[in-house]
Amino acid sequence: MRILAIGAHPDDLEILCGGTLARYVDEGHEVTMAMVANGDLGSFVHDREEIAGLRAEEARASAGVAGAEHVGLGVSDGEVNAASPEQRRLVVDLVREVGPDVIITHAPNDYMTDHNEVSKLVFDTSFLATLPLLETAHPHHGTVTPLFYMDTVTGLQFDPTEYVDISGHLETKLEMFSQHRTQLEWLRDHDGVDMLEQLRAVARFRGLQCGVDYAEGFRPCNVWLRATTTRLLP
Repeated sequence: MRILAIGAHPDDLEILCGGTLARYVDEGHEVTMAMVANGDLGSFVHDREEIAGLRAEEARASAGVAGAEHVGLGVSDGEVNAASPEQRRLVVDLVREVGPDVIITHAPNDYMTDHNEVSKLVFDTSFLATLPLLETAHPHHGTVTPLFYMDTVTGLQFDPTEYVDISGHLETKLEMFSQHRTQLEWLRDHDGVDMLEQLRAVARFRGLQCGVDYAEGFRPCNVWLRATTTRLLP
């Protein structure tokens, strides 16, 4: 299968579904890790251009740890807008280029606007990508792709209905996030968070819920044309 995971910022996928993406790769699937925003507001010590460049390098390194492809769409932090025609075309064309069998993105009720706008952007454009009269650089995608919402940060206001056992991939998830060195510092200084400790704690909590050591939680987007009886998560 081809899996397209779309996050708001360069480290969001690692935080919220990195173990699942690593497991997909290990099971022989093709994974693309895409981020809509470039992370250009996440620093106390670099200017916007510098931090955007550093975060792109970190995201590529992280995807390399998992064996995934990396794509950045280059929208500035705080400016993700699901109603923007330009951003909609960017994501439509991304879906068409990748041709995914599964899409993973943010839940629609996370803690900040970029996450929530990406959720709506992906929902809207993954349908629009199937319309042949909407012209972009790539031809239309043949299927309204099944969509899964990944956990929120720390799991607040998110009740998973499906779980992925990442017990064998937790260390890969942590190594993926460790590539985001600027964000380890930023989250410590801005939010008082040791993110590696938090990732382990949340994965352990989700694991307790489903009877394994470590897990990640998801909810399918069960609307017409997307619901399926096939198990698509690893």
